[in-house]
Amino acid sequence: MNIYIISTLFFAFSALIIGLLIYLKRRDSLGKYWCLFCVFNCIWGTGYALQMSYQWNYEHVLWVSRIADAAAIFIPVAWLRFVVEFLGLKANRKIFVPLYFISTAIFVTSPTAIFIKNLKDKSHIGFEYFVNGGVGFYAFTVLFVLIVCLGFYLISKELFGKQIPAERRRQFQFLILATSCGFLGGSLAFLPAYDIDVPAAWGSLLLPFMPVLMVFAITRFRFLDIDEIMKAAQRDKLAAIGTLATSINHEIKNPLYIIQGFADSFLANVKDGVFKNDSEVRVKAEDILKKIGDQSQRALDIMKRFAAFSKQNLDREMQAEDISLTGLIENIMPLVGHELELDKIELVKDIPGDLPPVRADRRHLEEIFFNLIVNACQAMKSGGRIEINAAFDAEKIRISVKDTGPGIPADKVAQIFEPFFTTKEEGTGLGLYVTKQLVERNGGKITVESRVGKGTSFVLEFPVAG
Repeated sequence: MNIYIISTLFFAFSALIIGLLIYLKRRDSLGKYWCLFCVFNCIWGTGYALQMSYQWNYEHVLWVSRIADAAAIFIPVAWLRFVVEFLGLKANRKIFVPLYFISTAIFVTSPTAIFIKNLKDKSHIGFEYFVNGGVGFYAFTVLFVLIVCLGFYLISKELFGKQIPAERRRQFQFLILATSCGFLGGSLAFLPAYDIDVPAAWGSLLLPFMPVLMVFAITRFRFLDIDEIMKAAQRDKLAAIGTLATSINHEIKNPLYIIQGFADSFLANVKDGVFKNDSEVRVKAEDILKKIGDQSQRALDIMKRFAAFSKQNLDREMQAEDISLTGLIENIMPLVGHELELDKIELVKDIPGDLPPVRADRRHLEEIFFNLIVNACQAMKSGGRIEINAAFDAEKIRISVKDTGPGIPADKVAQIFEPFFTTKEEGTGLGLYVTKQLVERNGGKITVESRVGKGTSFVLEFPVAG
């Protein structure tokens, strides 16, 4: 067993172990596609290592080659699907359905001469035999090059095309570096099939760098760590709670001052003998106690909203119910009131009184509108206006949150809902991403319209309940 075989087998089984560990930890679509990518690499790598062995006869090497390259057919598709998921993009069916179909069609030919005709004697470049490809193999080569290049283009566009946090940037860089080693090392295996005499076995020495660099990225920069988004989301949550705490402190003072005023006034009147008799004292005391009870309940309601918001979790089980958006927006006003007052922002609501209810999770909707209003406030630190308008028809409710802030450049609007995209120096870039996830989980749709110097409008659509 030579160094080339050892190197390739190390790559194959290390990739498999990493893929399985990530999937078992994440158990989501991102982990699934990375695991599939690693599994296909493992099958190809194992077959490729056996193909380099001089202990196998012609027939055995032919079938090993067909099995290995059959698995390799799905490497580029799994790679592109992972990249799309990793970048938080939407998987376009018009692209992936044809790719799945073409890959499957090539796979069907893999046991036949259409895929691999026979084997060539290539012992002078480190192999006893090498594949002599058919039409299916040529199609696979073209598919491989195009899809792999598209995946790297999407990652590079994300890396160099917008502002992203430093740690996220490091993850992108290591993903490019690690997978480049894997694809470059594996791509050399194509060349002898086209009578390009290169030492293809040397490419196997690059392959182990892929799992090694991935392990480093996972341990050092939390690459593909499920906690990465959760921690960033928690930072966003803590920032939101800071805003809430200020608003709560501001809002709760009002009922407490009223309660204190009622109590002090009543005690002073009793002390000064203002009341004529015990009956008048009792009547007045009952009236004041009722008002104190109302104000105490008001303070408790505010605290309950704060507690409920701070405990919200994107991954918690949904609790759908029929909800009046009019009432819900009124309920979150105390949570953003101080932010509006502090930034001298006028909030105007134009919501029809007969607006029908929507069927959704109340906590999710509260977080959606809280995020949008606070986001608008942060865009207008020197004052401005927020308009909340609603309209409806028989099937859906359309509600917009519009601000008079500086607006978003046209080339940035398309990225506004992507994870980790932010135009703020201290932002995590997850606020609007989480908002979009919550909207879609509740059967809704969110779009954004913006013009520089004119402001931004977020438009929500929800189906009418029932």
